[in-house]
Amino acid sequence: MSETDTTTRSTSGLARLPTIRDVARVAGVGKTTVSDALRGRGQIAPATRERVLIVAKQLGYHTHLGARGLTRRQTEVIGIMVGDFFDPFIGELAGRLEQHAAARGFRVLLSTAGPGFRQEESAVVSLLEHRVAAVVLVAFTGDRHVLDTIGAHLPVVYVSYESPSGVSIGLDEKLGGDLATAHLISLGHRRIAYVSAALLPHHVDRNRLYGYRRALRRAGVSSTKELILRVGSASEEQRQEMMRRLLSQPQRPTAVFAASDITAIELMSCAHELELQVPRDLSIVGYDDIILARSPMIALTTIAQPAAELARRAIDMAVALVDDPDAHLRSELIEPRLIVRKTTAPPHLKQL
Repeated sequence: MSETDTTTRSTSGLARLPTIRDVARVAGVGKTTVSDALRGRGQIAPATRERVLIVAKQLGYHTHLGARGLTRRQTEVIGIMVGDFFDPFIGELAGRLEQHAAARGFRVLLSTAGPGFRQEESAVVSLLEHRVAAVVLVAFTGDRHVLDTIGAHLPVVYVSYESPSGVSIGLDEKLGGDLATAHLISLGHRRIAYVSAALLPHHVDRNRLYGYRRALRRAGVSSTKELILRVGSASEEQRQEMMRRLLSQPQRPTAVFAASDITAIELMSCAHELELQVPRDLSIVGYDDIILARSPMIALTTIAQPAAELARRAIDMAVALVDDPDAHLRSELIEPRLIVRKTTAPPHLKQL
């Protein structure tokens, strides 16, 4: 197999599109030189330009270059790649993205990746093959290869992921974790647990946990490993068992900050099974403010993610990059908001 053949396969064995890095490596030049040569700009020696064009053609890179140069008159489709589409917040956000794209005159091509970089890579390649004008990545894991594959061809906007190679819009996750934990501290709780959410991207989980720990440190409250539960990719049955163990400790938590509303609702179910009353015996704060959390039957105290605002700003960024691929846009963070409902209260006297 030739060198140019190998550049079209990923380390996972999946077929992939060649990137600008591949062209630069084979041609023996830098990425900027490749970009300038393909766009016909810059002070590049004719021989170098010709070599770059030949390599790009051999690798098949030229067949995908049109996506970056297409104008709105030629393609009015924005690709949206989401991770866990079964997450209610992600589903709501995807719907909002479609609404705002339509308002700007664009249609949406939705691609679901599921957990893991291999699925993300396949979803990205599918979007590129459909020659979308730009891509919005939601709940992205941050795999370097996927970044290189898509960033070499299209304007990219990341939602809730800060990329060094692209523009992003997201929530201040550290502040969100801080607000949730500080609220529980203000009610008088001191044994406060943190429970992560299933399939939550690692960087999001890390930042929410950081905010939790920061609030505890500021209040002089100790954080022990027994009060931190990371569920990872555990099944629903496994999560329930892990939560039962957490809430059955001799010195069990009197309050929990859950990294998602779904996790918070699972905790409420577990508490009910253990005959613990919420919030009398256990206060719970969620994260996202999904529609179910607003139900009078649940009335969950939570950290609100403004799906409509995130979607509007993400689409505005994507459209700006379609109009001008060289536009210099700044990444943005939105401040989260604490919404107090009925699942939090001061600890019961016997718990103090």
